[in-house]
Amino acid sequence: MNSQLPEPIITPGDRNVTYTLSVGSEASGYHSPINKNSTNGLVLIQEWWGLNKSIIKTADILAEQGFSVLCPDIYRGKQAIDRETAEHLADGLDWSDAVHVIGGAANYLLSKGYKKIGVAGFCMGGALSIAAVCFWGKLFSACAPFYGIPDMNACNAKKIACPIYLNFAELDDVKGFSDPESARDLEKKLKEAGADVRIKIWEKAGHGFMNQDSPNYRKEVALLAQEELLEFLKKNLD
Repeated sequence: MNSQLPEPIITPGDRNVTYTLSVGSEASGYHSPINKNSTNGLVLIQEWWGLNKSIIKTADILAEQGFSVLCPDIYRGKQAIDRETAEHLADGLDWSDAVHVIGGAANYLLSKGYKKIGVAGFCMGGALSIAAVCFWGKLFSACAPFYGIPDMNACNAKKIACPIYLNFAELDDVKGFSDPESARDLEKKLKEAGADVRIKIWEKAGHGFMNQDSPNYRKEVALLAQEELLEFLKKNLD
């Protein structure tokens, strides 16, 4: 079954940084060596596969555009080798711990002198991005989730203190998590909570369209979405 997935998805990525969490434990992650002299940081959150070579590739691409990018290891060393283990890891995720790992990554970047911190993520990482800004409030200055929605009953959207740019896909059929109808419902809930939110439903794209190592990758759409993501981040982090 492993052979059905591209190597960058099932191959663990590097962990080159360890940082302390506010709850007293430690976490690790990948801090891109590119543009570490930037004034602004970005916490980039993995898909349900884990901290793999694919998300590290994406981190370096975004870092090349002027950000210091840190990918926290949400699964704490575990890595999916197929869809079954990815589902198992995602279903068993301690979301409270994951949100602390994300906040710890942001605080680590602030401790290194970065002035403003954004957060972005894909699929599970997109949902975690939203959960993180609902928990951490003013810690983040921008949030850009892609095709993922957390349990909003467990999130306090009124604590959100940064602009949010929601990215979803027209052909996404993951009902209740990232389909267009659920995305519009999320937008409504966030606006009702007072959040500064905008949404884009990308046409002719499905779930996972940003992942260059996925069969769902849509290059022409992904490049446009990346351009808008960078514009949004630069506007709110510069």
